[in-house]
Amino acid sequence: MFIYEFMAGIVEQIKGEDEETSFDPHEHRKVEKPTSYADTMIHLLKGSIGAGVLAMPEAVRRVGIILGIFGVALIGSFATYCIQLLIAAQYELCKRHRRGYIQYPESMMLAIKDGPPCLRFSAKAHYYFVEAILVLWQLGICTIYCVFVAENIKQVFDFYGKELPLRYHICFLLIPLTLMGLVKDLKLLTPFSSISNIVTLLGFILVFFYLIEDDVTLDNEKLELKGYREIPVFVGVTLFALEAVGVVLALEFNMEKPKRFVGLFGLFNVGMVFIMSLYVLMGVFGYLKYGDDVQASLTLNLPQDQKKAQAAKIIFALAVLLTFPLQNFVSYNILWQKIKLSLGDSKKACVIDFALRIAVVIVPWALAVAVPRLGPFIALFGALCLSLLAIIFPGIMDACVWYPNKYGVCRYRLMRDIIIVVIGMGCLISGCYTSLLEIAAASTQLTEEEFAV
Repeated sequence: MFIYEFMAGIVEQIKGEDEETSFDPHEHRKVEKPTSYADTMIHLLKGSIGAGVLAMPEAVRRVGIILGIFGVALIGSFATYCIQLLIAAQYELCKRHRRGYIQYPESMMLAIKDGPPCLRFSAKAHYYFVEAILVLWQLGICTIYCVFVAENIKQVFDFYGKELPLRYHICFLLIPLTLMGLVKDLKLLTPFSSISNIVTLLGFILVFFYLIEDDVTLDNEKLELKGYREIPVFVGVTLFALEAVGVVLALEFNMEKPKRFVGLFGLFNVGMVFIMSLYVLMGVFGYLKYGDDVQASLTLNLPQDQKKAQAAKIIFALAVLLTFPLQNFVSYNILWQKIKLSLGDSKKACVIDFALRIAVVIVPWALAVAVPRLGPFIALFGALCLSLLAIIFPGIMDACVWYPNKYGVCRYRLMRDIIIVVIGMGCLISGCYTSLLEIAAASTQLTEEEFAV
């Protein structure tokens, strides 16, 4: 639950009072209940292994098994390295400003202020831009959750003769999602999180049962790239599945010994190796099992006429539904903290608070109703938000933190950061472009199908 408080920006940012040159920000963090190495590893795995892993077989289908395996390893390693740079840059900023911790948006602003003079005027704009992307990312996750829940429920209902368009099932979600979104105390959402974790584990067990129950065949077609246009979508889906920037930063902040979190053999790298291995296994075996018929979520490929498969669909739908208010809470709090500063204790505050809670539910829900396609949305938000949060922003921040004369031998840090930003921009532009084309095509196809019905 602490993770959602951190991502929502309601964790206290501590100012250090130590005047010595050997200021260590880790010693000035006030964490009531710091987590051990084992606890942090469990939280990292839980935060990074979710609904995104079910999209990996469809991602592997786009590029083939060989490129899929190397692609997940390369993208995961590169994004992990960028997050390591982000954490190191934040640590350096904390030392300079004698703070125990500085949140991501403010870190970006302070880094720009320390960077080249031509960029310093945009420091405040970067602060709001990072916050806006964080909000967009959380709302994007909620949009994907709406479509995911509706598609899985629809398959079960269709089998029992209750066939309705997908948009109808999304509409039915509005009332329960709104009611859960009105819960004001984050602690009251703890039971939702606990139940979600339990049923998710059960769901994965059922899915793995279907993946290994039959023999699979490996042919040359499954090893080959389907087309170069598929690569940006693969990158977007993989980023969405692998990276949870807010979770990673929250865990590093809350860890009892933060220095053990980073480094070549630090907790983060070790955990990401396990996560990437699981994603490769799920992607490869899912594609081998269902071939080119694999869908945007692996649960949609499970047999509709078997009780175990129906149970898996309902279990994952329930788990994601219960996680929705927690993801939604993050975007709400980021917005509410800005709004309430101008309202103070006015009588309008209660009404606006109520309206904002409803709005942050309706926005992703309405987007899901407009274009209820899971695959393109996953790729779009992965390419847009995570290319910025996990690659481009860390590269810019690192370049500004070491400005002007701390780039090392032959200014290798600057060259490294420029390469990172260029790669990130390539992922951003190509991924968004191809994903938007797929969303437009999917929207047209879905509309035609509904008119045909």
